[in-house]
Amino acid sequence: MKPSTIHRGAVAQAPAARCPPGSEYQALFDATDEGFCILQMLFDAAGVPVDGFFLQANPSFERQSGLRGVIGRHMSELPMAGDEEHWLRVFGGVARTGHAVHMSDRSEPLGRWFDVHAFRIGDPAQALVAVRFSDITHRRRVEERLGSVRRIRTVGVLFWGEDFRLVDVNDGFVEMSGYPREEAIGLRWQQLTPPEFHSVSRDAVQQVLQLGETTPYEKQYIRKDGTRWWGLFAARRIGDEVVEFVLDVTDRKRAEEALRQADRHKDQFLATLAHELRNPLAPIRNGLQILRLSLPREAEAPLRTIAMMNRQLDHLVRLVDDLLDVARIGAGKVRIEREVVSLREVLARSVEATQAAIDARRHRLDVDLRCDDCNVEGDSDRLAQVFSNLLSNAAKYTPPGGRIRLELSAEGEEAVVSVSDTGMGIPKEQQERIFELFSQVGDHERHAEGGLGIGLSLVQSLVRLHGGSVQVESEGAGKGCRFTVRLPRAAAPLQDARADAEAPVPARPCRILIADDNADAADSLAMLLEAEGHAVATALDGAQAVERVQEFQPDVAFLDLGMPVMGGLEAARRIRGLPAGGRVRLVALTGWSQASDRERTRAAGFDLHLVKPLTARALQEALVQLRAS
Repeated sequence: MKPSTIHRGAVAQAPAARCPPGSEYQALFDATDEGFCILQMLFDAAGVPVDGFFLQANPSFERQSGLRGVIGRHMSELPMAGDEEHWLRVFGGVARTGHAVHMSDRSEPLGRWFDVHAFRIGDPAQALVAVRFSDITHRRRVEERLGSVRRIRTVGVLFWGEDFRLVDVNDGFVEMSGYPREEAIGLRWQQLTPPEFHSVSRDAVQQVLQLGETTPYEKQYIRKDGTRWWGLFAARRIGDEVVEFVLDVTDRKRAEEALRQADRHKDQFLATLAHELRNPLAPIRNGLQILRLSLPREAEAPLRTIAMMNRQLDHLVRLVDDLLDVARIGAGKVRIEREVVSLREVLARSVEATQAAIDARRHRLDVDLRCDDCNVEGDSDRLAQVFSNLLSNAAKYTPPGGRIRLELSAEGEEAVVSVSDTGMGIPKEQQERIFELFSQVGDHERHAEGGLGIGLSLVQSLVRLHGGSVQVESEGAGKGCRFTVRLPRAAAPLQDARADAEAPVPARPCRILIADDNADAADSLAMLLEAEGHAVATALDGAQAVERVQEFQPDVAFLDLGMPVMGGLEAARRIRGLPAGGRVRLVALTGWSQASDRERTRAAGFDLHLVKPLTARALQEALVQLRAS
């Protein structure tokens, strides 16, 4: 039905299309955020729309359009110069044909963009048009700014619409994903994301809906060809859409994985190296113990020589441990055995361990241990490692005939140890990084005895694990340096506890099996145990060890792990499977010392895990513990 010709003067008599006052529809009409109005279109005799009359408008109309007091006024009365013909043509067409219109358009007089829905209501003869619209000026401005982004190839841009389906992508995303733009449009994030990353994606969706933007996050996407790529994503809500930016970080993730793999290989190499170095140290340690037991007490010179060799062997063992500590520091696996210790005793051990190096370069060492009760809670071996490193560096980087000074004092609740020298010094610009792993001072790198840059990093890490700090002071190259370690003080240890600790109860004689493919290690340990009154048998591989257990019926069996024919782990499992295997106390005696190695031996059925080379004290304590259990 064609709309009737309606003249402007007849508008007052035209029926008004209103929601019933107080109805639920009126409440909805008033509450909606979108602008809403009802127009009665006016036509001339030829059926051409000439004006529109506002019958009704909701409160959001003014906010969305910027037009005030429109009810009861004509469109021609409003500041829409230049827009009337366009909107009369649009709304007149809706009134005449009944075809609804959805469009986005700009009003030049108002300087705004609108998203407009217009549809006919009521009797066609009334020519009534309902208009629902919203101001999308901000969104259009953003889209205009993003127009250039669509052509960028280094950054992917995804435009998400309703239900988080893609409504557009830029050239960068096309290259990253392999999806042509027409195929990407309409995809949902679930179709692009591997299942294991759905959780992080859902979190991002919730974040952008609630906060309007996401913090950057990483996940994988699936290319069209099925391969995967890593992206760094960040999204922001703009109007009804979500715009998400993505950087392809696949190469970076591969590099990170390669570094992690290299780090794992480094850890494995260091652990293997330490194991291989410990194996020959074991028979040396055993041989020194045998010599000590075979000498009379009045043989002072040989006994002093053996004591000196034992000290140097201890130092060599600590150097091997330093190699492992490089890996442990990065993984946070440095172990501290805490007890109250005297710093005077610790420093005495450190001086004893480094005295030979100091004397070899004809240095003068001044020692001032004025604090008699400077005790700390910590690991005496680790603390000795700290001060041995500092003294060793002072000796190494001080020209022959220099001076080194070691001081111990108390400052309030702290024990303070300083090591100073007259050596090469450290330039001020390099002092900040001197404690970094593998760091080398420029002049030190050319030094004939330059190290690996491990020692000071270990010092700082170990001191921090003891709740302390370490600082370096130097006036510059050639002016020497001073390292100061501060540690929290502790109450003095109980004297009787220390005496007990220094005098372990000898183990009762028992039957002991030693299995090690290093014949020198097996034989020397057997000789040492026989000298203590034990009955000992040996085996050179795991298979022999299983046989000897059945023949010899030992009380205790020391098994190396890396034996030929059958390793120590498998031998332990076989022994546990024997009828009498449950009564044998199994000890893993090995060069492998990491936590994962201890877990493996425990799972295989070992009672103890001991690390080569074994001291006489540790051997006695192990036997006492095993026989008491």
